[in-house]
Order: sequence, then structure tokens, then C-alpha cells
Amino acid sequence: MEFKDSLFEILQTHKEEKIRIFSQKLISQPQILGVRTPMLKKIAKDFSLKLDVEEIRLFKPVFHEEFAIKAFLIINLKDDESKFALASEFVKTMLNWAICDQFDAIKFKDSRFVNLLLSQCLDSNLEYEKRFFYVYYMRNLAAFELNKFFEICINEKDERYYVKMAMSWALAEIFIKFKEPVLNLLESKRLDKFVQNKTISKIRDSFRVEKSIKDELVKFRI
Repeated sequence: MEFKDSLFEILQTHKEEKIRIFSQKLISQPQILGVRTPMLKKIAKDFSLKLDVEEIRLFKPVFHEEFAIKAFLIINLKDDESKFALASEFVKTMLNWAICDQFDAIKFKDSRFVNLLLSQCLDSNLEYEKRFFYVYYMRNLAAFELNKFFEICINEKDERYYVKMAMSWALAEIFIKFKEPVLNLLESKRLDKFVQNKTISKIRDSFRVEKSIKDELVKFRI
């Protein structure tokens, strides 16, 4: 039995209708079977011992869970060059925010590949590949200086919802570690209105930020 057929058979045995209905409301595409993420990671780990790089590359996902499996298979690869080759193609195929945000766990021993992936995604015209730039930088702040990232945010012209949401999320997370630089950015009000206000909202929702600081942020809303 081929990998794709074998995988689909396994996914069928673990699908749950309640999970499918709930998840499909959050994720419009592709179609969802309803398999929980911990099970998907376990299935991917098992297949990682059996598949070679070419088999992973040739695998064409259809269902949401298949995209997740391919993401985890790539993440589990040991060789940086093979991992980057597959990752750089995979980010072009992502169809929703959930797969994008799961794939940010990908790590490389050589930071050069982190920079290459970030650069590729920043230049992309695809919504979720562009979103991945902001999500992945949030996990790899050492890739380049914060001031450069702030300038990218200020100059970003992409109006798509999931790109703007990722930018706001990244800035809110960076605020936890580097309060003053982000505070200065928000005070300057140079960000897009949606991003500025959503970043402030996300920071104010955080349990890791003091109330006095949350109250101060209100005056920076546009």
C-alpha cells in the first residue's frame, strides 16, 4: 500500500465528528477529517522512520490533516539542506493559518537556513507564506535586529487579514521581552491603524503585562 493510501486509512480510524465540525468553523479550507493534533504528531513521527526525503516531497496533501502530517514530517527531518528544500516549497502550499502556525516549530542547526526561509516568505505574494514570515520571526528574533523588523512592519502594504493579524501577534509577543522598543514604536503611531490597535489589544489581553502598562497603552490607539 502506498504511503498516501496508508496514511488516509490511519486518519480515518482516528477522526472525530465533533472535532471536524468545530475545526471546520475555524478553518474554511481545505476539508477537515477531524483528527486531533497530538495524534497527527504521533502518526508523523511513526512515518518519519519509514519515509525518505523524496517520498515526503512527492506527497501531495488534500485534507487539512494531510497538510499537518507533511508539515510535521518536514520538521522531523535531520538534514538542514533537505529540510530547507522541502520547507521552501511547503510554505507555498499552506491553505490556512493553523498549518502556518504549526510549521513555525521548524528548526535548523545552521541559522543561515532560518534567514533564507524568512527572506523568501517576506517577498511572497501568498497570504499564508507572507504570514509565516511574521510568525517565524517571532520564534527566531536573533535572525536580525528588532529595528529592521519594525521598519518592515511600518512599510508593510499587505492588507490581507491573516498577514496583519500575524504582524500584530508578533509585535505583542516581542513586547513581552522587549517592552521599551515596542512601546516607542506604538507611541510613534507609524504602524497601520489595524496593526497598531490590534497589537495594543493583544498586549492588553496578556496575563504577562502589568495593569498600569495596559492602561498606558490605551493612549496610543489610533
